[in-house]
Amino acid sequence: MPKVKRHKESGLAAKIKANQKPGTDDIQIGNGLSTGEKIQVASMVSAAAIVSTLSFLLQGFIPFGMLTAVIAEPGIGKSAFVLFGLVRSVVTGCDWFNGMSGPPPGYVLWCGTENDVAITLDRMKKWAIPLDRILLPFADDPLKSIDLENPEHLELIETIINDHQIMLVVIDSLRGAQGGDENNSRIGKITAMVAGIAERTGAAIVVVHHTRKLAVDEEITANSSRGSNAIQATCRSQIGIDRPDPNSKRCRVRVLKENLGLAPTPVGFEVTNSGLVFGPAPARLQKTSAKSQAADWLLSRMKPGKSYLASAILAEAIECGHSERTIRKAATELLGVKPKQKRDGGHVIGWLWRLP
Repeated sequence: MPKVKRHKESGLAAKIKANQKPGTDDIQIGNGLSTGEKIQVASMVSAAAIVSTLSFLLQGFIPFGMLTAVIAEPGIGKSAFVLFGLVRSVVTGCDWFNGMSGPPPGYVLWCGTENDVAITLDRMKKWAIPLDRILLPFADDPLKSIDLENPEHLELIETIINDHQIMLVVIDSLRGAQGGDENNSRIGKITAMVAGIAERTGAAIVVVHHTRKLAVDEEITANSSRGSNAIQATCRSQIGIDRPDPNSKRCRVRVLKENLGLAPTPVGFEVTNSGLVFGPAPARLQKTSAKSQAADWLLSRMKPGKSYLASAILAEAIECGHSERTIRKAATELLGVKPKQKRDGGHVIGWLWRLP
């Protein structure tokens, strides 16, 4: 009988087996050695003393103490939505865009990075948003942009939040707030530091960001954010703005990332000179397939119970822009047409189609 070759156990496997108690899966943890002093650690009790339970500036949309991203393609209206739909409610106490009661009036720290202060000021004046409750980071230069890669700027943001009890911080936009490659995962360290400020201070921080280039008819999702996935990983809420109907100016606001519970009902809006007009969210257009269009054409061309020469129907359909293959599939798969041979004596001279 041939001998069975046994493999020698690895050093780690042998050590685990030596520490294992007979008949159980329990093993001795550690090597038994001690330095004499235990390393001090914290517990969740310590964390609970710093961070309160989950709470929202706007229920379901904007959490306190966390980072929220508002993403959209260029020109959709994300900055207008943030200014009128979020900032306006914080500084005036008016109802939120979804009809919920607004917060007690407070302060907003506005960190604009797109060199568009003139546009922002023009909107604030037209939309009756108080200028004195929207604070800017740099007292000596109100037009200076924040740099999230600068530790001193990050420290300044945190200090302002604490000194002025800032409820909402807006960074518009992430692209202008840092100079690195958005596709590099290192950007996640930048957004993680901003998220850390939110967690330590309890403020709600919103960062405005672009989507990647979306394909025609592609619906915006949590994966549509431009750049590295590390960006969305640090954002606990992600709000997407899009136009489901490209022929309409009406936009849709939805929560795309739902780690905070069930997503709230989407809301629609349209930008006007006097502000944003909110209402029900527009629905995404349902595209009619080529086969359905072909079936509609056949129903307009053929009467039920009457036979038609298939070659004539196909020739006419092709002239109207339908493909022969699509017309055939629409006839047989959608309309229940069962082709029958047309004979002249013993010879097949064509095929007949008849709607049931």
